[in-house]
Amino acid sequence: MNYKFESNNKEHFSLHDCLVTKAKLEDNKLTLYFPEGIFYSEYGDHWPNTSKAAVEYVVDYLDEVYVYVFKKVGKKKVVKEYNVEQLVKKINSNKWKLEFLYRYDGYKEIMHTVFVWLDKKPYSYEGQIFIGANSEKFRWNPPLESSD
Repeated sequence: MNYKFESNNKEHFSLHDCLVTKAKLEDNKLTLYFPEGIFYSEYGDHWPNTSKAAVEYVVDYLDEVYVYVFKKVGKKKVVKEYNVEQLVKKINSNKWKLEFLYRYDGYKEIMHTVFVWLDKKPYSYEGQIFIGANSEKFRWNPPLESSD
């Protein structure tokens, strides 16, 4: 997919309430696709406010990308870990959609809290995605003109 704009400046972007429905892993690059867009501060306060967008993470080691999913089993919460290949497969097979909530930055690592949306009951889980990335690139198209 071609995008009109791209930036490495994370300060202007938020993925809060944005939904990933497609992912790609190629040459140590993880790309997450947001068909409904992401939030770009230059476009105002509406969420999301771009049209189609993607975020590309360059990772040195694939084992530094993983997801924790918190499942309820009886009265307990169980943590299940998924690696990056499993994550991409779950998203691309339409078994999962990721809704991003909050972002936390560490040294060469990003952690997002997410809702993992499922295609069957219980329909969602809470989760965390950890991405050990040397860089991230935001790509997007401008908002579509409304006909109002």
